[in-house]
Order: sequence, then C-alpha cells, then structure tokens
Amino acid sequence: MQAPNKPISPDTTDKLIAYLFTFIGIVALLIIRGALYYHEWGDFSHFLQPWMFEYREMTFLEGLRTKVGNYNHSYMYILNMISRLEFTGLQDVWLVKTVSVLFDFLLAFFVMKIVSLKTSSLNTKILAFLLTFAIPTVVLNSSMWGQCDSIYASLAIGSVYFGLTGRSKSSYALMGLAISFKMQAVFLLPMLVILILRNRMSLKHCYIFFLTFIATLLPALIAGMPFDDVFLVYFRQANYFDSLNMNLANVWRFTPWFYLEYEEFRLAGLFVAGLAVLGLMYFTYVNRSRLVHNIDYIRLAYLFAIIMPFLLPKMHDRYYFIADVLSLVVFLFDKRRWYVPLVTIFTSFVGYVYFLMYAHTVIDYIYPALALLVIIIIVRRDYVISLRSEEASQD
Repeated sequence: MQAPNKPISPDTTDKLIAYLFTFIGIVALLIIRGALYYHEWGDFSHFLQPWMFEYREMTFLEGLRTKVGNYNHSYMYILNMISRLEFTGLQDVWLVKTVSVLFDFLLAFFVMKIVSLKTSSLNTKILAFLLTFAIPTVVLNSSMWGQCDSIYASLAIGSVYFGLTGRSKSSYALMGLAISFKMQAVFLLPMLVILILRNRMSLKHCYIFFLTFIATLLPALIAGMPFDDVFLVYFRQANYFDSLNMNLANVWRFTPWFYLEYEEFRLAGLFVAGLAVLGLMYFTYVNRSRLVHNIDYIRLAYLFAIIMPFLLPKMHDRYYFIADVLSLVVFLFDKRRWYVPLVTIFTSFVGYVYFLMYAHTVIDYIYPALALLVIIIIVRRDYVISLRSEEASQD
C-alpha cells in the first residue's frame, strides 16, 4: 500500500517563497544592470579600454612586467586576463562591468553575513542582500560607470565580518587583498586595530595582512617589472590630481578653493582627518571594555568609512562607497536610523549624477554635505551614548 504524501510544512513553504522572492529580486536587479551595460563613459574609453588594447598587443607574461595604466596591480591582472577574451565577441565594456557586478554579489553576501550576527531571520537576511544589491550607487558604479569599487569594498567589509566573528587569518587576508585593489580600503583598516584591542582578533596573525599584500605584487615583480613601478603605484596616484575636492560633497565644498591646489590646505585636511580618526580610536580604547554589542562595531565602522572621505582633501565622487553600504547596515541593526542610509547614499549619489549626467546644477553640494555632517554627529552620538549606557549598566 502506497504511503500518503506528507504535507509540506509551513516553514518549508515560507522558505520556498523567500527564495523565490530572492530569485525574482536578483533577476530584476540584473536586468536593470544589463540595461546600463550599453553606456560607455570617459573613464572606460579614455583609460580602461586603451589599457586592454595595450595588453592585447603583448603576451600575458609581457603584460605582467609592463607598466600599463595607473591602477594597482591586482586590478591590472584582471584587465590583463579578460583582455584575452576578445575571441568571445563580447564588448570590452561588458567584460569590465561583469567583473564588478560579480563583486556586487560578494558585497551583498558579506552584508547579509554581518546582519546574520544580529538575527537568524531568513527574511531579514534576504532583505539585507537585496537592499545592498539595489543601492543606487552600487548599481551605477559597476554597471553604468564600470568602476571597480565593489571589489575592494566587498573585501574590506568581508574583513570586518571575519574580524567580528573571530577569524583573524581570514580578516587579515581580505584586508590585505582589499588594499591591493584600492587604497580607499584603508578607511576600514582602523576597525582591525579596534578588533585586536577587544581580543576579537589575534595580533600574532597580522603578518598575514602584509604577506597577502606583498603576494599581490609578486607576479609583476617576478615577471620583471621595475621595482619603483611595482611599489610606487599609490604614491603616484596620490599626486595624479591636484584639486582639494574631486566632485565629492564633503567639507572642502564649504571653501571657495575646492577646485584649486593648495599644499597648505591639503596638509591641514590630512591633519584634521587624522585627528578625528585618532580621537575616535582613543575614545574607543578608553571605553574598550564596554564595546560589546555588534551594533557599536557597525556604527564605528560607518564612522571610519564616512569621516575620512568627508574630511580628507582630493577625495573623488565615488569615495563614500563603503559608507553607502555600511549606512544600510546601521539601519538594519537600528531601525530608528532609517534616514542614515537615505542621507548618506543621496549625498554620494549627487556626485554620480554630476559625473554621469553632467547635472551639476541640480543641487548645491553644500546642502547634502551639511545633511551628511548631521548624520555623522547623530551616529557618533549613538555610539558614545551606547558605550556610556553600557558603563551605567555595569555599575
């Protein structure tokens, strides 16, 4: 006699619906990205595509030892590899953008993993993934602009996740790899120091950070690239542009000299930004025994990621990218702060609109910069109050 079919449990049904919703959401967001693939911008036509053409004139090994472009080696290795895929018939711009979109997935995955530290709810974790994948600046950055910010951002945020979960080796490795792609990953480097101070990470494994970064240089070095071309990429990048502000709504937009080069102001900006970060780190160090909740680590990571580009000179329009993502995580941990991602992402988006659509008259940069300053003050206040309330609860 045939046994009756077991009814599907409500939990299984809920999971199937959640996974179906996730699939539909991802497909919809990929369709949006696909529609933007056809747009080519100056950064691609003036830089990335000529670099790929140059690689095609060489063997892969010749490409490793030849200085092409001004990006660090990890990304240039990728361009060297995908430039060999010309035979597929795909346009170069599609290849470049697809690499970045793949890291959009990794970025959303690590945000989902961080949110899983707060809740085991499948729906909340799926929401975290889809919202990250749908952040306007994330979508535009990879699929319209063809930039690679999702690469270093996903690795740096992944490093913070592994640090929060006590996996020191993975955290150091990802941070070293993140910085090998873009120097802007250092915005989150202070988080590793804080995690070490709180014994969530082991200092004895810090050598992995340096080994990982050096390992990314070895292919170029072994292939025969000159020593200075291997090690001075970031130094040369820092001196490539001279303006105090490169189209980012930050503190330098309050000055009348933001488009000019003033060495004295650049040094002052570095000093003030360094002082702000060190002050935040010192406050955390003094109160380190009270830093126990993951939400406070998230607030701190957001503050590091937003304060540095907000105060530093020579910041480009895309440099709030990590802060855009972490602002969403702040909201997912603390629903009262729903306006944190709205203001942060909008402020970042203003620079995208200016560059991609030449719509510089839409809004004066001073207003979103002021709004962002208010958000920084609010999140910092939440962080300070949380640590002090933890002190009160221990008394």
